[in-house]
Amino acid sequence: LEFPCLKQLTLDRVAISEDALQSVLSGCYALESLELKKNSGFRRLCISSQTLKSVGFCNNWVRKSVPWQELVIEDAPCLERLLPLQPQVGPRSIRVISAPKLNILGALSESITELQLGTTVFQVAAASSSIAHSAFLYAGCCSYECTCFFMYLQSMITVGLTTKMHSVRVLVLDYTDLDTVVNFLKCFPFLEKLYVFFQSRMSYINPQEYDPPELIECLELHLKEVLLKNYDGTIPLCIDFAKFFVLNAKVLKEMKITLPYHRQYNWFANQHRLLRTKDRISQDA
Repeated sequence: LEFPCLKQLTLDRVAISEDALQSVLSGCYALESLELKKNSGFRRLCISSQTLKSVGFCNNWVRKSVPWQELVIEDAPCLERLLPLQPQVGPRSIRVISAPKLNILGALSESITELQLGTTVFQVAAASSSIAHSAFLYAGCCSYECTCFFMYLQSMITVGLTTKMHSVRVLVLDYTDLDTVVNFLKCFPFLEKLYVFFQSRMSYINPQEYDPPELIECLELHLKEVLLKNYDGTIPLCIDFAKFFVLNAKVLKEMKITLPYHRQYNWFANQHRLLRTKDRISQDA
């Protein structure tokens, strides 16, 4: 099959084999936008496209279907947006070999057990047994929606930081572990916007000390906007998470915090004190 003029393709709940899917994509010479939602019949998909600008994807919830295990972006010189729409259901492995114009990445969650960006590999490391179970989150960001259901909390560690993604400006994370977020920040030196979605019932891995933090380029020069969604200011480690950016993002202009429940006015005043906003390192924030 060939679709030489097709620029946008959406496959939703389609049963298709790996060979057939690869054949369809190979025949779309002008394709710019690809969305794969809840399809079945293939375990691996490798994308090479000279025209593709946006890829959005999520796996199938149905247990009896063949699970999509791996997505490989092998060669996508025009790709700007890589959007896991429901990262909690896979694919578990995402490998980006070459996407030099990638600008927006995420949402990434603990359910993605391996993430490769160039030659840098992030892998999941199990957290302590005291981590809380089950949480539900709904969030909209960057013109797409993601629904996230977590069975357990894990941390993501870097296996050799050898590639830095200089093109990425927007990063969306479903992580509440500061160590993991810091590992991601090191990989994106020109990051300007960070969106973090907290679980509605949170437990945390005790973070390392970052006082003073090691040099992280995006915190020093580029990170201007931070959004923390479902922030719970009653949890000390949650407060420390937000305070880290208040005290260390040197060019921060705006931090937005959304709450899971309505709070009284004095709650906000107390948060300013807990987050030490008067001591913020960026006076423009």
